Amino acid sequence: MHYMWVDSMEITIQEEKYNPFLKRKELKILVKHENEATPSKELIKNFLKEKFKVDDSQIKIDYALSKIGLAESLVKAKIYDEKIEVNKVEAQPVKSE
Repeated sequence: MHYMWVDSMEITIQEEKYNPFLKRKELKILVKHENEATPSKELIKNFLKEKFKVDDSQIKIDYALSKIGLAESLVKAKIYDEKIEVNKVEAQPVKSE
């Protein structure tokens, strides 16, 4: 477990696994945010970028969900070894015309 403070939020990396087949780290993160809104994906992405020294194009945040009645959020994130891997593995949004 890794503990860090960002602004007034405590960020704990609860689980970190490396997936060699997809060339990525898979993270489960707990964010405690007393008197704050649910942290944005951008804030979490910036934290991961600084901590793991990677480009933000290598980071994919799946979700940041708050627990009902608590000032805690669960986050699932992935950090790819290379930017190219993100585009190969993750589904891209479909643009409607």
